[in-house]
Amino acid sequence: MEKLIEYVQLTADNKELCKTFELLMYEYIDEMNEHSHRPLPKQFQKKWIDSIIAMQGPADRHLEICYIENEPIGFLYGKIDHADHKGFIKPGFGYIMEFYVKPEYRRQGYATRMLCRLEGLFRKDGAKMMYLAADPVTGRPFWEAMGFKNTGDVSPENQLDIYEREILLYNN
Repeated sequence: MEKLIEYVQLTADNKELCKTFELLMYEYIDEMNEHSHRPLPKQFQKKWIDSIIAMQGPADRHLEICYIENEPIGFLYGKIDHADHKGFIKPGFGYIMEFYVKPEYRRQGYATRMLCRLEGLFRKDGAKMMYLAADPVTGRPFWEAMGFKNTGDVSPENQLDIYEREILLYNN
């Protein structure tokens, strides 16, 4: 029997949830650093995590901790790009900013269901397309299997390839 995923929206005032997110982010950063030619130094990791938490609030920004039977298994983080946002943007697109499933929960269908969840949130926000910068080791194979295509663009922030895909009408 397939286990249900519980999605809990992070808010800055929920200290327990913020701590859970912080711990998951350190795991995520460690994994990304293993695959990067420019690892994120320890002194910047907490600042980055705190800045993500501080940005929560707008209705079209989604940071959810994902649980199976009260155990955190990962998180999804996406937003709708707007013309006034900074950095590499695609106004009107859903941007999958960060996406993580703990290694022991991979290859069980959870990431696919988490993507469907985020896709549904983007659709409700009015987006027709979504994009992301894919980690070449753990990310690219999954995103390509989910139908994302390499655009040929490279993210100026992390030098990763940009992938995009249409938001499907039949997912959550």
